[in-house]
Amino acid sequence: MPAKKPARSYPAARKFGLRSDASVESGQREIERVFKLPAGSVRLHLPSGRAARSDKSIEALLRDWNR
Repeated sequence: MPAKKPARSYPAARKFGLRSDASVESGQREIERVFKLPAGSVRLHLPSGRAARSDKSIEALLRDWNR
């Protein structure tokens, strides 16, 4: 019987980036979880200063910022 490998432990969860196909809402929740912030404290904004829609993808948000 092969020996079991130890479970991987990633002490720095923030080193992983958001997926480009993730929604803005899930990105906001992930940022709150990683940095242990209260729910609703993170808002991602468009270059114009308006809050991004929650169903917008991270890829589309980054495209807006790179214009």
